[in-house]
Amino acid sequence: MNNWIDIIATMIFVKQDMEKLDKEGLWEYYLPEAAASEEVLIRTERQLGFSLDSQYREFLKYANGWKAFYQSVDLFGTDELVDSPDMDYAISILDAIEETVLESSGVERDQLLPIAATKIDKDLFVITKPNSSNPGMVIWFAGDEIDRFESFTEFFLSMIDYNREELKYFKSLNN
Repeated sequence: MNNWIDIIATMIFVKQDMEKLDKEGLWEYYLPEAAASEEVLIRTERQLGFSLDSQYREFLKYANGWKAFYQSVDLFGTDELVDSPDMDYAISILDAIEETVLESSGVERDQLLPIAATKIDKDLFVITKPNSSNPGMVIWFAGDEIDRFESFTEFFLSMIDYNREELKYFKSLNN
């Protein structure tokens, strides 16, 4: 079982340090959204027609999405997962990924649920649905596959590290 409170707090601290050093205002900075209730999660799963990955679902119980989670990428909460402009946009990015890219990634389009995207670039993060051969895996696409994470937790922890790299960059600018 993950300690999402500590993991989320770590991300908050990294993002706060970045904000202090981001003198040019390169990125926007937000705190995560308030937790999703069990009722909201159940309703979202009913609307989707399948159960959310257990790690992602557990995360949503602590943070129901996070705007500008990584650079301009928004991590979706329950409001974005079903019938939202954000999901419509994410699906358009998913639909634009070349079939050869999906084949080389070993996934099929209908087995992917977008969970994070940006509207200023083509970065898209998807989680494999329960009907896939490897459910719960997170893949980062930006035209091609950029990175792959075996689980939502691994994805989140890796995104903390990606943000730490941004923090190093800001520190180098301020020296």
